[in-house]
Amino acid sequence: MVPKEVVIPNQASGHSASRLEATIPGIIKRAFVALTPLRASIDSLTAIVEVCERGQGVTDVVITLKADITGLRKDVDQLKSTTFTSVFWMVQIPDYPSTDISPCYVAPPTTTGDEIRADVKSEAETDGEYLGVREEAFYEDLVDLEGTTYRTARQASLRNTSMMSSSGAKDYVIPGTDPQNES
Repeated sequence: MVPKEVVIPNQASGHSASRLEATIPGIIKRAFVALTPLRASIDSLTAIVEVCERGQGVTDVVITLKADITGLRKDVDQLKSTTFTSVFWMVQIPDYPSTDISPCYVAPPTTTGDEIRADVKSEAETDGEYLGVREEAFYEDLVDLEGTTYRTARQASLRNTSMMSSSGAKDYVIPGTDPQNES
């Protein structure tokens, strides 16, 4: 049987609103689950009445059964169409602490934060390892950079230095002409 009134804890009894919010959907779901067997019973009674009508014709007992079945169907439909907000209109919140709430209605407390634990020795080792790797990579890159800089400067110097022949005269290149090979 589905209760007409549901006792819900209030803040005076030490229960918070979040627990109340977690409780209501469960109550509604249980009510719908409780209605399912009623619907099956009503359907089977309807089938029995229809068989009786065919076999014996309409009697006072059959008419009474039909009226009862129609009333039950209306009750089930009304309960199924009950919305969440209309549930609150039916609920009476007692002013005294209630002990008749089953444990399945109690929501477990939630964790609201993480505990941060610092291991100073481990952090120092990790920092030292990280700095060692960075320093090693930095010096490897520096050696490569020095070598590249030296080669670049040498090539630029060779390009800019004019070559003197044995007679001391400079070789001049006139733009647009190619030196001819006399071999």
